[in-house]
Amino acid sequence: MTIRGRPPKPLEQKRLTGRTANTDSGGRPLPQLAEVVSLPSADGMPDFPSDLDDAGKDLWWRIWQDGITWISPKTDLQAAEEACRAADDLATARRRYRATTDPKDAGAVVSLGKRLDDALSMLGFNPTARSRLGVAEVKRASALQTLIQQRSSG
Repeated sequence: MTIRGRPPKPLEQKRLTGRTANTDSGGRPLPQLAEVVSLPSADGMPDFPSDLDDAGKDLWWRIWQDGITWISPKTDLQAAEEACRAADDLATARRRYRATTDPKDAGAVVSLGKRLDDALSMLGFNPTARSRLGVAEVKRASALQTLIQQRSSG
């Protein structure tokens, strides 16, 4: 997935730097917080592919724990598997580079790191990707909001 030009600003940043809470710095309207659509979350973590090593299994767990609110086991399973295989390949390349310090091995580490970053971006694991997917905005909770939420859930 090649994207040209500067990456788009996350909606959270546009709200902070905008002319008003509902417009960006150029005066263009931003989506209303009430209009942000919540996607149905997965109802559990799917079994990980049997060919994953430790780095891939760790990433698999993180993907399904941290991204469970927007990642679908039906539509995103292939992308999650690819990201985990990239994590395994990157871990192997790093071990090899540390053992050899060969510049070709360093190039493999860089290339595989980019592959992993792209795979995680496709899954929405950075603010720009989440903004592009339109699934989430990070909202800072005040101390009062946090206290109210703790009391209501406790």
